[in-house]
Amino acid sequence: MLCSKALFIYDDAENPKVQTVIAFAKNNCINLEQLSIQAFLEQPGRPLDFAEHVIALCTDADLAPLIDQAKSLNFSLGIIPTDSHQTRLREWFLFHGKTDEHIQLAFSTSTKPIDVLRCNDEVALGSIMLGQTPFLDQRSRTYRKRTESTLHRIFYFFVVLWGGLRNLFNIHPFAITLSVGEEYSVKTAITGMVSIENNVHNAAARLINTSISIQDGKVSTLLIAPKSISQYLSFLFKASFNSDKKVTRLPNSMSYVRSNYLRVESNTPLTYYVDSQKREAQSIELELYPEAVHINLPEAYYETQGGQRGGKDTLKLENLPLNEQRLDMIQQRLPLFTNALEDDFKELFVQLRRNAQSSSSFVALMMLSSLIASLGLFLSSSAVIIGAMVLAPLMSPIISLAMGLLRNDHSLMKNAITTIAKGIALALTMAALIALIIPITRVTPEIAGRLHPNLLDLGVAIFSGIAGAYAYARESIMKSMPGVAIAVALVPPLCVAGIGIGWWDWQIISGSALLFTTNLVGIALSASLTFLVLGYAPLVKARRGLALSSALMLAIAIPLTWSFQSIYSVWKVEQKVNAMFMEVHGKTLHIEALQVQVGLKETYLKLEVSSNSEVTYSDLKALKVHLEEQLKTVVRLDVTPRISL
Repeated sequence: MLCSKALFIYDDAENPKVQTVIAFAKNNCINLEQLSIQAFLEQPGRPLDFAEHVIALCTDADLAPLIDQAKSLNFSLGIIPTDSHQTRLREWFLFHGKTDEHIQLAFSTSTKPIDVLRCNDEVALGSIMLGQTPFLDQRSRTYRKRTESTLHRIFYFFVVLWGGLRNLFNIHPFAITLSVGEEYSVKTAITGMVSIENNVHNAAARLINTSISIQDGKVSTLLIAPKSISQYLSFLFKASFNSDKKVTRLPNSMSYVRSNYLRVESNTPLTYYVDSQKREAQSIELELYPEAVHINLPEAYYETQGGQRGGKDTLKLENLPLNEQRLDMIQQRLPLFTNALEDDFKELFVQLRRNAQSSSSFVALMMLSSLIASLGLFLSSSAVIIGAMVLAPLMSPIISLAMGLLRNDHSLMKNAITTIAKGIALALTMAALIALIIPITRVTPEIAGRLHPNLLDLGVAIFSGIAGAYAYARESIMKSMPGVAIAVALVPPLCVAGIGIGWWDWQIISGSALLFTTNLVGIALSASLTFLVLGYAPLVKARRGLALSSALMLAIAIPLTWSFQSIYSVWKVEQKVNAMFMEVHGKTLHIEALQVQVGLKETYLKLEVSSNSEVTYSDLKALKVHLEEQLKTVVRLDVTPRISL
C-alpha cells in the first residue's frame, strides 16, 4: 500500500530520477511536496506540517543527518539512492534493485523501525574506529577493491601487512576508562577500538567468534589490546588471513563488548572516525536507541537479521590488560614478548623451587632409574631403558635451572645445579657398580648407540626442552612430561658413562658424556627461551643467563658438527656402495655394505659380495680398484664372498 501524501526532498534537480519520482507520485495519485535536502535540514519542522513521510533522493553523506532528524522529529523515511555506486546504501542497507523498485519501496506505508546508534550525539550508520586498527580500517580504496580480482586481493594483503609491520615498534597503548552499561567500569589500555552497527560484514566483524545482528538492540565493540609486540604480530597475521571469513575463537589481543551503552574516557584527546569522518574528543559515548526510526529498507536487509533482540550485555574482557603493573609497563613500551606478572606464575615458581631441591624421593628414584637403565643397556632392551627414562627425575631440576638462568635467580640456579650434580654422581656410581659386578665387557647395540652424538641429538634436546618448559607452564598438559622424559633420554647416556668408568674405557666415557652434556645444555637453553617467549622474564633480565647457555651450546656444537659430518660421509659411501654392481671377468658382482668407516687417509669397507659363480681373489682386487675410482680415496676391504644359485 502506498502513502497518500509525502514530502520529496533532493538536491540535484538535474538528476533524471527526480522526474521519475514525480511521475510515479502523479500516476498513483500521491500528493507530493518538493524541497531541497539542505533547506529541509535547516528547518525541518515546517515542511513536516504537510506530511509525516519523507522521500529522500540522497547520497551516502545525506543519510546520517536525515536519520538523525527522523529520530528527533518522529517522521518515517523512504530512501532512493541517487546512483548505483553508493557504497553504504548498497553494502549496509542492501539497495541492489532497480530504480523503479526503490521508488515503489520508498512510497510504501509498511515502514519498519530500525535501531539508531549515536556517537557523541552524532548518528553512526556503519562503524566507529579509534586508535590503530590494522586490517580493520576499510576507508581505503585498496580495501574496497580487494574482491575485484586475485591480483587486487594479493595487493591488499601486502599493503596492509606492510602498513602494520611498518608501525610495529611505534605502537603505544593509551590509557582509557571503559564503562559498559550502568554498572561496569574499568581502567585499561588499548591500541584501537571498532564499534559496529550496520556494517556487519567488515573485517572487524569477522574477528568476533559470534554472529552480529544489525537490529538486535545492542552495539558490538571490538577492543584491540595487545600486551606485547609478539601478540600484536599474532593478531596482525590472524586478521590478515581471516579478513574475509569468520574465526572460531577471539584472538588473544582482543576483547568484545555487546551493549546498548558504552563510554570511553581518556585524559588526552582521542582521535576517532565516525563512518570515516575524523572527530576528536576526550570521551566517546556510544548509545543505541532501539527501533528509533521508521524507514523503508529492502526486505533483504531484514532477512539478514538473526539472533535475539536485547538480552543481557555480553562482556568478553578477559584479554584486556587490567593489572596496574601491566598497564604501567605496556604504556611505557610494548615489550617484545608478553611479560607474565608475579601473580601469573606464583604457583609455577613455587613448584620449580621445590623441584630444584634434592629430596629423599629424588635420590631413591635416581638410584632406581640408574640401576634399571644400566641393566637395560647390558640386556640391550629398549623397553627396560624406556622404563628407566620415565622413572628418572632429572628433567625437573633442569627445567628449574632454565628458569633460574632466565630470571638470573642465583638461589634457584645454585639449588638446581646441586641437585643435578647429585643426580649425575648417583647415576655414574650405580652404573659403574653394575659394570664391576657383571663380568661382561661387551658393547651392546644400546651402548654403542650412545657413543657418537651429533647435531641431531642436539635437536632432540632443544625440542624436548621446549616441550618440557611448555608443559610446566601449562598445568593442563603436565601429563605429557613422561613423553618428554622418554624423548630426551637423560639417564641412559649417564649410565653408559658410568659403565665406561667401570670398564675404564675412555672412548665410552667421552662419547656418552658428550651426549649427556648436549642434552643438559640443549634442554636448559631451549627451556629458558620458551619461558622467555611465554613472558616469565623481560629480555633485559635474561641476557646474562641466555648468553652463558648459548656459549656452552656453541662449544658443544663443534664436536657434534664434526660427528654429524662423519655420519653424513658414511651415509654417502653406503648409498654409493649399496647401489653398486659391476661386471668383472665375465661375472656380475652384487655388493652390500655391512660396515663403513671413513678416515682421513683411507676408507674401511666391510662388504658382502655375491655372484652366481665363485668369487676369486683377482675379482676382489678388481673390485677394490673400481671402488677407489668411484669413492676417490684409498679403500681397505674386508670381504665376505657368497655364491647365489
